[in-house]
Amino acid sequence: MAVVFTDREKCRRCYACIRRCPVRAIRVKEGKAEVIKERCIACGTCVMACTQKAKQVRDDTGTVWSLLGKYPSVITILDPTFPAAFPEVVPGKLVAALKRLGFSEVMEAAFGADLISGEYSRFVRENRERPIISTHCPVIVGYVEKYYQLLGSLAPIVSPMIAMGRVIKGKYDPGAKVVFIGPCVAKKAEAEDEKVAGVIDAALTFAELKHMLGAKGIVPQQEEESPFSGPTPNLGRMFPITGGLPYITGLSEEVWRNDIFVVEGRGHISETVRGVALGGIKPNFVDIRLCHGCLSGPVMDNDLSVYRRREIIIDYALAAADPAKTERDLEQYCGIDLSRQFTSLYTTLPIPSEAEIRDILGQMNKAKPEDELNCGACGYPSCRDMAISIYQGLAESEMCWPHLVERLETTQAELIQAEKLTSLGQMAAAIAHEINNPLAGVLVYTKLLNRKLTGGTFSPEEATGYLDKMESEISRSSKIIRSLLDFSRQSEPTLRLVNINQVLEQAFAIVGHQAELQNIEVLKDLKPSLPQVMADFDQMQQVFTNFILNAIQAMPDGGKLVIRTSVEGDNFIRVDVQDTGYGISKENLTKLFTPFFTTKEKGKGVGLGLAVAHGIIERHRGRIEVESEVGQGTIFSVYLGVHHE
Repeated sequence: MAVVFTDREKCRRCYACIRRCPVRAIRVKEGKAEVIKERCIACGTCVMACTQKAKQVRDDTGTVWSLLGKYPSVITILDPTFPAAFPEVVPGKLVAALKRLGFSEVMEAAFGADLISGEYSRFVRENRERPIISTHCPVIVGYVEKYYQLLGSLAPIVSPMIAMGRVIKGKYDPGAKVVFIGPCVAKKAEAEDEKVAGVIDAALTFAELKHMLGAKGIVPQQEEESPFSGPTPNLGRMFPITGGLPYITGLSEEVWRNDIFVVEGRGHISETVRGVALGGIKPNFVDIRLCHGCLSGPVMDNDLSVYRRREIIIDYALAAADPAKTERDLEQYCGIDLSRQFTSLYTTLPIPSEAEIRDILGQMNKAKPEDELNCGACGYPSCRDMAISIYQGLAESEMCWPHLVERLETTQAELIQAEKLTSLGQMAAAIAHEINNPLAGVLVYTKLLNRKLTGGTFSPEEATGYLDKMESEISRSSKIIRSLLDFSRQSEPTLRLVNINQVLEQAFAIVGHQAELQNIEVLKDLKPSLPQVMADFDQMQQVFTNFILNAIQAMPDGGKLVIRTSVEGDNFIRVDVQDTGYGISKENLTKLFTPFFTTKEKGKGVGLGLAVAHGIIERHRGRIEVESEVGQGTIFSVYLGVHHE
């Protein structure tokens, strides 16, 4: 396999590699990417797309070091793109550096392109009754073998790399070991393909070669020039550029008659091959490759533009050309077998009915046609295409970005409400006691009034006093209950100008009585002229109710609670909730905002409060800072942006 996964678990959730791989060689299963079509993973685009380096190209430098140490004749063949990969190095000096590394000889794989060009020219002209698809790109070969019944359209001709390997092992030096060096990770898989295997013993990328040179302290620019060995290429050096194969075969003029199609890039592969399969396009020859020219190979590790690389390759090809020598070498090796076979790996995928497609779309909240955004974030051209792939097991609904965001928002809202209810339950016992006291007073005054009326000692003035006291107690109970109902209700987030001092007053009104029950001294230091912030009042109330309640619960034997507001510069206000309670250990400080992490006793909390609070403050573009010392207490500081007109 040319691409391997590393152990960076989180990075495997990045779906970019799945979207970019034109052969759908990987999929998501249980939140992780997995290889499902091993040989297709030779496509290097999935490696390039993973910004977190969760996947990497298989490193074959160990195999090459072993070959160099065991065998006297190890020949390397350089891909025709090598001048663009080493623009600062004279070709002869690069040859010398490779020989110092241990290679017995250095050859150009471009001669293999010259060899196959004659085969392509003959084969295309002899088979004009059907479209012919080029087979020098191993990704395209694997793609057609797996997804289309077009084996009869694949040109039965090897790639330049395999052609050059057969030259060496067939005639030049049958006992030699051969190492290919180029910009394409797919060559690693092609070298092991059982239908062409046996002529390439290892395949390196240019990056791997540079690593080996560095390990030995070899600087190519400092070497004396040395000539290439083996047969001399000519036009084959042009093979990597766009349209290179039709050019060197002499078929390029037929492009203007629509007999030749040159197709490059991931976006056009499926469209072109599908068109050939369905008869929608009928060229005589389709030269198709994954990259925009091999000079754009996935592991070309420099920042040169495609145009500069093309210029370097053409300049080298013109300067090094020796047509007469190439002609003699072509005659010498004309008997080399350049043919190959293909294996049908075609698997018929199930086609869903219209009802099944609509059902899958409905599961992603796309019940109506207008809900189908066709945004392309999943990598498919339309929502219907993605639904079909989900049915076929090639995609997951989580690849739909709008659907995923909607699910996250719903889950987040549910967590906020769940934490509200959890906090409400924690306060219930203390509140019941708080409400019970005034109700008991009301009951006493009611009985007194009843006794006065029954005994005939009723006095209007005395009755009015009793009623005033009863009204006061009932109002206090009603206010507590009303605050609880306001706190527990589920409402849509609404941003408006909010005075945080008012938020703190209401939050304290809900839980402040618990501070009295626990003999906690409360100090409110609220700045009178505090600037307003743009926020959701209810969510801010939930945050500070949680902080105040946590502070009170951290001081079961009494202590001091400080609630302070202040202005930080011109752009922020600061809210501090400080207690003199247990404090938090350093190892637990980093886990405070992790969902379901709690240091409270069983039944005192589920560990969602701070996680929800953190999410709310982040959505308000604020931040939370925590200072704590075991045995001394804790300060939670919230910073919120000031609203400017």
